[in-house]
Amino acid sequence: MASEPQSHRGDGGGLPAVGRRELLRGTAVVAGGVVLGGLFQPAPALAAPVIYNPFSGYRITDGWQEHIDRGSAGGVDFAMSVGTNLPACGAGTISNLPNNGTAGHTVTINHSDGYRSQYLHLSQFLLANGTSVASGAIVGRSGGAAGAPGSGSSTGPHLHWHMIDPAGRRINPLTYVSPTPPLDLWKDDMRLIQSTNRGIALVGPGYFRQLRSDEEVHAAVALVGNPLVGNDRQFDLWRSIAFDGQVKAPSA
Repeated sequence: MASEPQSHRGDGGGLPAVGRRELLRGTAVVAGGVVLGGLFQPAPALAAPVIYNPFSGYRITDGWQEHIDRGSAGGVDFAMSVGTNLPACGAGTISNLPNNGTAGHTVTINHSDGYRSQYLHLSQFLLANGTSVASGAIVGRSGGAAGAPGSGSSTGPHLHWHMIDPAGRRINPLTYVSPTPPLDLWKDDMRLIQSTNRGIALVGPGYFRQLRSDEEVHAAVALVGNPLVGNDRQFDLWRSIAFDGQVKAPSA
């Protein structure tokens, strides 16, 4: 049996991570105000981006608090083999940081209002700087093997994920996760959706088509872009949304 991948021992610099109390306070501000003396006071706050967890199917090997306890600026590590596709946790634009110190190859997703998400220790970048992506677009491939190009200080294959707020502080991405990735369908828009056991499908308002060959998948990607990737439950919810609440099984 293979040994468990070890986590890296350094995540690079940056301002201190947001503590639990400050995070709760920040959440109140994001919600639109603060409570002072029993009165709700509106505040001009920056709204946190809508994100989802593309890695919910992977085991967490090193959580946020574990990072903090050993002196890291914060992050969440997921065990995964080298070369795993990394979907964007939310919409934004891409910035690639090759050989970013102990973080190694790092891809940054620049969200709205100054928030950023970063994936560390990549084995491969896939998109050019400045590329606009939707939730679920594949932005790189995981790495982390000890001594491999792009691994930084990592000592075993895994993905490190953290977010950065507009003040430059690392924050726990799992605090901001929406239960289901957004699926925006307007007029005649079509989207690809994908999960491990459901495969890939093309959906639109009142429309669902299971794609059963590589040729179909390649043609669909060329038309509508990369699929939105989630777990099987999320796939079923997206299909339900496409059918306006009526879940229909794919045709045989």
